[in-house]
Amino acid sequence: MRATTAVPIAMLALLALGPPTEAQSSLPVSLFERYLESLRKQTGIPGLSAAIVQDGTLAWEKGFGYQDVGGLVAATPDTPYEISDLSQTMSATLLLHRCVERSHLDVSDQVHRWDPNSVVDGSTVAQLLSSTSASGDFQYDAAGFAALTPVIEQCAGGAFPKLVADDLLDPLGMSQSVPGADLDDPLSPNRALFLSGTLSRYSDVLGRRAVPYRVDDQGRPTRSDVSGDALDASTGMVSTVRDLARFDVALDDGILLDAATRTSAWTRVGSAPMGLGWFVQDERGERIVWHFGLDRDASSSLVIKVPARRLTLILLANSDGLVGPPYDLSNGSLASNLFASVFLSLFVA
Repeated sequence: MRATTAVPIAMLALLALGPPTEAQSSLPVSLFERYLESLRKQTGIPGLSAAIVQDGTLAWEKGFGYQDVGGLVAATPDTPYEISDLSQTMSATLLLHRCVERSHLDVSDQVHRWDPNSVVDGSTVAQLLSSTSASGDFQYDAAGFAALTPVIEQCAGGAFPKLVADDLLDPLGMSQSVPGADLDDPLSPNRALFLSGTLSRYSDVLGRRAVPYRVDDQGRPTRSDVSGDALDASTGMVSTVRDLARFDVALDDGILLDAATRTSAWTRVGSAPMGLGWFVQDERGERIVWHFGLDRDASSSLVIKVPARRLTLILLANSDGLVGPPYDLSNGSLASNLFASVFLSLFVA
């Protein structure tokens, strides 16, 4: 096992991130809460957890509905969800921090330099991070992003789930997050990466996961039978809105990435609607940085950042109603999503 990377002293302050207080925010959260609850019911989402980060502070958090409908267990800010493609934002941050900022890797490197067995012929690291082809064409490609897993392992020197735990989850105090939903499976080879005490904590978190649901046309939820994914660069992370708020604060405060690196990550690659691991677009006169996660008939997630205002919305749900049909966020357009539209109208317009 690799030794834990040294953590900047400033990062320790994140461990004190606590519940928001009434004086911490002047945002119109009461109105936003009513809109969120209305949209949750309209889209049939059984359980939804939400948080807003403003100026490095957890300004607001709330749970709506049920993480377990049958057991009448309410959703809370500490409810763990499988966040699927939203895992890419952490993977991109890890790659940029451990590999690019330490001059081991350049994003213009061909993937084959780091993984000779890769099936992505001729692609560069930047192209996989931004879902672009050599000609600059964009097509969102979660499988291509997953091909960055061995690249990160090679340049950072370790197994991917352990790197995520050592460099992100543990230093940031993300104690309710798990680097792979497979870690509760006795047959998972990734369990050998962690000590028994850590596995016990992960098992407790995974045991409290929001139940995934398929919702029919009448809005009736049925429990989905979804097996837990192992973590790769594209998917598999389990987290809470409160833990993701810790990640967000560290990202905005320059603890995880230098300002120049962060700017490059949040700048479009050519004409593509993505930067390096994030969607990027201009909306309402603001630069909007965002990403989503979607597991059909199971879960969905959405993070929207307004960098100039140091403002972030985090939403996690236990059905696909947050970003699934009729929305298609994989084309790089956030405007059609009602949850995003309400947030931007209230907080950015």
